[in-house]
Amino acid sequence: MYDIAATTSVGLVREGNEDCVSINGRRALEGDVLRDSVETGGVVALVADGMGGHARGEIASNTVLHKLEQSIGSTLEPHDIFPAIRTANRAVYDLASSNPEYRGMGATLVGVLINKSNCTYFNVGDSRAYRWRKGVLQQLSTDHVPAFPPGHARSHAVSQSLGGAPYFREVIPAVGSFELHIGDRVMLCSDGLTDVLDESEIGTVLSSGSPERCVTQLLDQVLSEGAPDNVTIVVIARS
Repeated sequence: MYDIAATTSVGLVREGNEDCVSINGRRALEGDVLRDSVETGGVVALVADGMGGHARGEIASNTVLHKLEQSIGSTLEPHDIFPAIRTANRAVYDLASSNPEYRGMGATLVGVLINKSNCTYFNVGDSRAYRWRKGVLQQLSTDHVPAFPPGHARSHAVSQSLGGAPYFREVIPAVGSFELHIGDRVMLCSDGLTDVLDESEIGTVLSSGSPERCVTQLLDQVLSEGAPDNVTIVVIARS
């Protein structure tokens, strides 16, 4: 059994929410908790964080998820992920080239595809996937960000994104897989969470309670710290 919860929030500073989250083709709405339960796997969870400001980032993130939902929403085959992401990347660039107001828009992406006990994770950019197992929180995703000297805080620049460049650039997603054990939890999030809470704080919340309680508590903690960016969180628990 997989229990799933997702939430997204504009935060306390930004004017609009450019994040977008999808669970098996269903979208979480601003401030609500989207819940789902799946008995034998068959989970597609996606988070996209839009870039470009104003409505452009929202359009980019929605375009990415729409294309991925079309491409892999019913197949649940890991080998479909790579071409699906590249199709979504092309769609963002095509849309940006068709309208001068959309030029430069882009999105990061993180997601998981769960079939029975196999979990395939993938990302482009700095949105993250984590696994919590027996008290240990491990980052699964790869941060596609420029290298910074030790001791220097990084900017929010990313070295890979879907769209986001003046001219078309192909993407090379980071992809991996593992077997989900009973008791494991997987979390997906935009950087609005990880820029505010450290991994020890996140792990403490993931250690107990339902996925709904986890996403709600994590969001509450980010809001209590000022929530300078949009925040999106997905928690998937195997029982």
